Amino acid sequence: MKVISESYLRDCFRKAVPETFMVEEGQILTPSATQFLGEKGVKVIREHEEANASAPESAPRSTKPVAAVVAVEKPKYVSAVDGGLYETKPEHMTQLTGNRLVAKDHPRIAFRGRLDSFQAEVSLLQAKMHEAGKKGLVEDLDEVMAWSRDIMRRDVLDTPIAERPIMGLTDEELRVRSHNPKKYFGCEHLLPSWEMGMTILELNRLRALVRELEVSAVTALKESFGLQKPDVVQALNRMSSAIYIMMLKEKGEKYTKS
Repeated sequence: MKVISESYLRDCFRKAVPETFMVEEGQILTPSATQFLGEKGVKVIREHEEANASAPESAPRSTKPVAAVVAVEKPKYVSAVDGGLYETKPEHMTQLTGNRLVAKDHPRIAFRGRLDSFQAEVSLLQAKMHEAGKKGLVEDLDEVMAWSRDIMRRDVLDTPIAERPIMGLTDEELRVRSHNPKKYFGCEHLLPSWEMGMTILELNRLRALVRELEVSAVTALKESFGLQKPDVVQALNRMSSAIYIMMLKEKGEKYTKS
Protein backbone atom coordinates (compact mmCIF):
# COMPACT_ATOMS: atom_id res chain seq x y z
CA MET A 1 0.00 0.00 0.00
CA LYS A 2 1.26 3.46 -0.90
CA VAL A 3 0.62 6.47 1.30
CA ILE A 4 0.26 9.86 -0.37
CA SER A 5 1.61 12.55 1.92
CA GLU A 6 1.08 16.30 1.96
CA SER A 7 4.73 16.90 1.06
CA TYR A 8 4.35 14.72 -2.04
CA LEU A 9 1.28 16.70 -3.13
CA ARG A 10 3.07 20.00 -2.62
CA ASP A 11 5.86 18.77 -4.91
CA CYS A 12 3.31 17.67 -7.53
CA PHE A 13 1.41 20.97 -7.41
CA ARG A 14 4.47 23.20 -7.44
CA LYS A 15 3.80 24.47 -10.97
CA ALA A 16 0.00 24.34 -11.03
CA VAL A 17 -2.88 23.16 -8.85
CA PRO A 18 -5.17 20.75 -10.76
CA GLU A 19 -8.94 20.60 -10.46
CA THR A 20 -8.91 16.89 -9.64
CA PHE A 21 -6.46 14.33 -8.23
CA MET A 22 -6.59 10.61 -8.96
CA VAL A 23 -6.05 8.17 -6.09
CA GLU A 24 -5.31 4.70 -7.42
CA GLU A 25 -6.73 1.55 -5.88
CA GLY A 26 -4.66 0.54 -2.85
CA GLN A 27 -3.40 4.07 -2.18
CA ILE A 28 -4.41 6.12 0.85
CA LEU A 29 -4.19 9.81 1.65
CA THR A 30 -2.73 10.95 4.94
CA PRO A 31 -5.02 13.24 6.97
CA SER A 32 -2.80 16.23 6.23
CA ALA A 33 -2.85 15.40 2.50
CA THR A 34 -6.65 15.22 2.55
CA GLN A 35 -6.82 18.58 4.32
CA PHE A 36 -4.36 20.09 1.83
CA LEU A 37 -6.48 18.96 -1.14
CA GLY A 38 -9.56 20.41 0.51
CA GLU A 39 -7.87 23.75 1.13
CA LYS A 40 -6.80 23.91 -2.52
CA GLY A 41 -10.26 22.98 -3.78
CA VAL A 42 -8.98 19.85 -5.52
CA LYS A 43 -11.55 17.11 -6.05
CA VAL A 44 -10.36 13.61 -5.13
CA ILE A 45 -11.27 10.91 -7.66
CA ARG A 46 -10.90 7.28 -6.65
CA GLU A 47 -9.84 4.88 -9.38
CA HIS A 48 -12.78 2.51 -8.83
CA GLU A 49 -15.21 5.46 -8.89
CA GLU A 50 -13.88 6.58 -12.27
CA ALA A 51 -14.29 3.05 -13.61
CA ASN A 52 -17.90 2.96 -12.47
CA ALA A 53 -18.55 6.36 -13.98
CA SER A 54 -17.24 5.21 -17.36
CA ALA A 55 -19.51 2.11 -17.47
CA PRO A 56 -22.56 2.23 -19.84
CA GLU A 57 -25.72 3.61 -18.25
CA SER A 58 -29.30 3.64 -19.37
CA ALA A 59 -29.88 7.09 -17.96
CA PRO A 60 -28.83 10.09 -20.06
CA ARG A 61 -25.48 11.56 -19.14
CA SER A 62 -24.91 15.13 -18.14
CA THR A 63 -23.67 17.39 -20.88
CA LYS A 64 -21.57 19.40 -18.44
CA PRO A 65 -17.82 19.23 -19.14
CA VAL A 66 -15.82 16.98 -16.81
CA ALA A 67 -12.61 18.36 -15.35
CA ALA A 68 -9.53 16.62 -16.70
CA VAL A 69 -7.54 14.45 -14.31
CA VAL A 70 -3.97 15.63 -14.11
CA ALA A 71 -1.46 12.89 -14.83
CA VAL A 72 1.10 12.70 -12.04
CA GLU A 73 4.48 11.13 -12.66
CA LYS A 74 5.55 8.17 -10.56
CA PRO A 75 7.22 9.47 -7.39
CA LYS A 76 10.99 9.17 -7.24
CA TYR A 77 11.10 8.28 -3.54
CA VAL A 78 9.01 6.42 -0.98
CA SER A 79 9.26 6.52 2.81
CA ALA A 80 10.55 3.23 4.22
CA VAL A 81 8.67 4.00 7.43
CA ASP A 82 5.11 4.91 6.40
CA GLY A 83 5.05 4.51 2.60
CA GLY A 84 4.73 8.27 1.98
CA LEU A 85 5.60 9.41 -1.54
CA TYR A 86 8.10 12.14 -2.47
CA GLU A 87 8.99 13.72 -5.79
CA THR A 88 12.13 15.29 -4.32
CA LYS A 89 14.21 14.12 -1.37
CA PRO A 90 13.59 16.21 1.76
CA GLU A 91 16.74 17.65 3.36
CA HIS A 92 16.20 15.74 6.60
CA MET A 93 15.93 12.38 4.82
CA THR A 94 18.36 10.09 2.99
CA GLN A 95 18.24 6.82 1.08
CA LEU A 96 18.16 3.60 3.06
CA THR A 97 18.13 1.24 0.07
CA GLY A 98 17.19 2.07 -3.52
CA ASN A 99 14.59 4.86 -3.51
CA ARG A 100 13.43 4.14 0.05
CA LEU A 101 13.92 7.11 2.37
CA VAL A 102 14.40 7.40 6.13
CA ALA A 103 15.27 10.28 8.44
CA LYS A 104 19.01 10.95 8.74
CA ASP A 105 18.95 9.94 12.42
CA HIS A 106 17.62 6.46 11.59
CA PRO A 107 19.72 3.76 13.38
CA ARG A 108 20.89 2.24 10.07
CA ILE A 109 22.12 5.67 8.89
CA ALA A 110 23.79 6.30 12.25
CA PHE A 111 25.58 2.95 11.86
CA ARG A 112 26.83 3.95 8.41
CA GLY A 113 28.07 7.24 9.86
CA ARG A 114 30.13 5.33 12.40
CA LEU A 115 31.54 3.21 9.57
CA ASP A 116 32.59 6.43 7.81
CA SER A 117 34.34 7.65 10.97
CA PHE A 118 36.07 4.31 11.42
CA GLN A 119 37.38 4.36 7.85
CA ALA A 120 38.74 7.87 8.42
CA GLU A 121 40.66 6.61 11.47
CA VAL A 122 42.06 3.65 9.51
CA SER A 123 43.28 5.96 6.73
CA LEU A 124 45.02 8.26 9.21
CA LEU A 125 46.81 5.34 10.85
CA GLN A 126 47.82 3.94 7.47
CA ALA A 127 49.40 7.27 6.57
CA LYS A 128 51.38 7.26 9.82
CA MET A 129 52.54 3.66 9.34
CA HIS A 130 53.54 4.39 5.75
CA GLU A 131 55.75 7.24 6.96
CA ALA A 132 57.19 4.90 9.60
CA GLY A 133 58.05 2.36 6.90
CA LYS A 134 55.78 -0.39 8.26
CA LYS A 135 54.55 -1.70 4.93
CA GLY A 136 53.20 -4.96 6.40
CA LEU A 137 50.96 -3.11 8.84
CA VAL A 138 49.70 -0.79 6.10
CA GLU A 139 48.76 -3.86 4.03
CA ASP A 140 46.96 -5.50 6.97
CA LEU A 141 45.03 -2.28 7.53
CA ASP A 142 44.12 -2.35 3.83
CA GLU A 143 42.28 -5.60 4.55
CA VAL A 144 40.36 -4.01 7.42
CA MET A 145 39.48 -1.05 5.22
CA ALA A 146 38.23 -3.38 2.48
CA TRP A 147 36.08 -5.24 4.99
CA SER A 148 34.51 -2.06 6.36
CA ARG A 149 33.75 -0.80 2.85
CA ASP A 150 32.16 -4.11 1.95
CA ILE A 151 29.99 -3.97 5.07
CA MET A 152 28.86 -0.48 4.06
CA ARG A 153 28.16 -1.57 0.48
CA ARG A 154 26.26 -4.67 1.53
CA ASP A 155 24.14 -2.68 3.97
CA VAL A 156 23.21 -0.13 1.31
CA LEU A 157 22.42 -2.84 -1.27
CA ASP A 158 20.74 -4.99 1.40
CA THR A 159 22.70 -8.09 0.36
CA PRO A 160 24.46 -10.66 2.59
CA ILE A 161 28.18 -10.48 3.35
CA ALA A 162 30.11 -13.36 1.83
CA GLU A 163 32.33 -15.40 4.14
CA ARG A 164 36.01 -15.03 3.28
CA PRO A 165 39.41 -14.82 5.02
CA ILE A 166 40.78 -11.62 6.47
CA MET A 167 44.56 -11.12 6.47
CA GLY A 168 44.66 -14.58 4.91
CA LEU A 169 43.10 -16.13 8.03
CA THR A 170 39.87 -18.11 8.32
CA ASP A 171 37.51 -17.65 11.27
CA GLU A 172 39.07 -20.62 13.06
CA GLU A 173 42.62 -19.39 12.40
CA LEU A 174 41.71 -15.96 13.77
CA ARG A 175 40.35 -17.55 16.92
CA VAL A 176 43.35 -19.85 17.47
CA ARG A 177 45.92 -17.08 17.00
CA SER A 178 44.10 -14.50 19.11
CA HIS A 179 43.77 -17.04 21.95
CA ASN A 180 47.40 -18.26 21.79
CA PRO A 181 49.58 -15.15 21.41
CA LYS A 182 52.64 -16.70 23.04
CA LYS A 183 52.73 -19.52 20.49
CA TYR A 184 52.20 -17.38 17.39
CA PHE A 185 53.63 -13.97 18.30
CA GLY A 186 56.00 -14.55 21.19
CA CYS A 187 54.11 -12.35 23.64
CA GLU A 188 51.37 -12.54 26.26
CA HIS A 189 47.83 -11.20 25.98
CA LEU A 190 47.71 -7.41 25.94
CA LEU A 191 46.12 -5.15 28.52
CA PRO A 192 45.95 -1.53 27.28
CA SER A 193 48.61 0.65 28.85
CA TRP A 194 50.33 3.87 27.81
CA GLU A 195 53.63 1.99 27.95
CA MET A 196 52.71 -0.10 24.89
CA GLY A 197 53.77 2.59 22.48
CA MET A 198 51.73 4.71 20.09
CA THR A 199 51.30 2.13 17.32
CA ILE A 200 49.66 -0.48 19.57
CA LEU A 201 47.62 2.19 21.33
CA GLU A 202 46.28 3.50 18.03
CA LEU A 203 45.48 -0.03 16.89
CA ASN A 204 43.67 -0.54 20.18
CA ARG A 205 41.67 2.59 19.48
CA LEU A 206 40.56 1.07 16.15
CA ARG A 207 39.59 -2.12 17.96
CA ALA A 208 37.49 -0.13 20.45
CA LEU A 209 35.77 1.69 17.57
CA VAL A 210 34.87 -1.66 16.01
CA ARG A 211 33.30 -2.70 19.32
CA GLU A 212 31.21 0.48 19.21
CA LEU A 213 30.26 -0.38 15.63
CA GLU A 214 29.01 -3.77 16.80
CA VAL A 215 26.72 -2.12 19.35
CA SER A 216 25.50 0.36 16.73
CA ALA A 217 24.81 -2.49 14.28
CA VAL A 218 22.80 -4.43 16.85
CA THR A 219 20.78 -1.30 17.66
CA ALA A 220 20.07 -0.77 13.97
CA LEU A 221 19.31 -4.37 13.05
CA LYS A 222 17.81 -6.01 16.12
CA GLU A 223 14.39 -7.60 16.08
CA SER A 224 12.35 -9.10 18.93
CA PHE A 225 14.14 -12.44 18.88
CA GLY A 226 17.19 -11.96 16.70
CA LEU A 227 18.94 -9.82 14.10
CA GLN A 228 17.84 -8.86 10.60
CA LYS A 229 21.43 -9.22 9.32
CA PRO A 230 23.58 -11.29 11.71
CA ASP A 231 26.31 -11.45 9.05
CA VAL A 232 27.06 -7.74 9.64
CA VAL A 233 27.74 -8.26 13.34
CA GLN A 234 29.77 -11.39 12.58
CA ALA A 235 31.93 -9.49 10.09
CA LEU A 236 32.57 -6.75 12.65
CA ASN A 237 33.56 -9.34 15.21
CA ARG A 238 36.11 -10.76 12.77
CA MET A 239 37.48 -7.26 12.16
CA SER A 240 37.96 -6.80 15.90
CA SER A 241 39.89 -10.07 16.13
CA ALA A 242 42.03 -9.11 13.13
CA ILE A 243 42.99 -5.79 14.73
CA TYR A 244 43.88 -7.53 17.99
CA ILE A 245 46.17 -9.83 16.01
CA MET A 246 47.81 -6.73 14.49
CA MET A 247 48.45 -5.48 18.03
CA LEU A 248 50.06 -8.83 18.90
CA LYS A 249 52.16 -8.78 15.73
CA GLU A 250 53.39 -5.28 16.58
CA LYS A 251 54.19 -6.34 20.15
CA GLY A 252 56.04 -9.41 18.84
CA GLU A 253 57.95 -7.23 16.36
CA LYS A 254 56.53 -9.05 13.36
CA TYR A 255 56.19 -5.84 11.36
CA THR A 256 59.63 -5.01 10.00
CA LYS A 257 60.46 -1.65 8.51
CA SER A 258 60.96 -1.51 4.75
